[in-house]
Amino acid sequence: MGLSSDRGSGLGNLSSAMSQQRRVGGQRGSARFVLTMEPDARDIDMAFSKWANLIDDWGPAFRDVVELFHKHEKRHFRTSGRSTGPKFVKLSKSYKEWKSRVFPGRQILVLRGALRTALIKGGSGTDGIAKVTSASLVVGLKEGTKTAAYGRAHSLGERLHNGGVLPKRPPVRYDPSVHVAGLKEAGARGGLVPLGTAIAQLFQVYIVKARKQAQADKLFSDRMNWRSKRRGVLALRTR
Repeated sequence: MGLSSDRGSGLGNLSSAMSQQRRVGGQRGSARFVLTMEPDARDIDMAFSKWANLIDDWGPAFRDVVELFHKHEKRHFRTSGRSTGPKFVKLSKSYKEWKSRVFPGRQILVLRGALRTALIKGGSGTDGIAKVTSASLVVGLKEGTKTAAYGRAHSLGERLHNGGVLPKRPPVRYDPSVHVAGLKEAGARGGLVPLGTAIAQLFQVYIVKARKQAQADKLFSDRMNWRSKRRGVLALRTR
């Protein structure tokens, strides 16, 4: 008798397989049963070794995280913070009048656009950074730049040179929560999924992709279509 692992780890069918063997044994008068595991230990070891090698480079997953972050920031600026939490504090009357006259049509936190561009695009020609290696990711604003100082002042609500205090309007804000529930449940609040949950889903996609490439998929019971899942996660609206 063989225990197939096509629908799980192989152990999930143990109870039904033993019940079947008991019925057969009773008919034949046998006092024993035989179990075999498929695939064997060597196949399992080879599959897991190949799988481990494939997930040694996290760069592709990190690049997806960068794309997700840039989309998150674009929505954050477009909604004046409403997609991630409370709406940005309104401008003072005098500053609003000046800004409307000198920079008409510009949103809160957008004057010449350096801060917004750095956070929704990053890369060359901006003060944004999106540095990806096989084992690390840095995304956001380049330290030591005027744009980073400007963003920090708005995040912390620093004191102004005239003695006033700048209202807190964080250019980067997100929910780091990681929910084990489905994405539909995690996004119950207006359909917005925590950024932390979306990032965790991307890592899951990458792990399953490597698992399938290593032909280790038959050791597991899920049947995730990683391509479809990846497209779905990258299209999420995050908070």
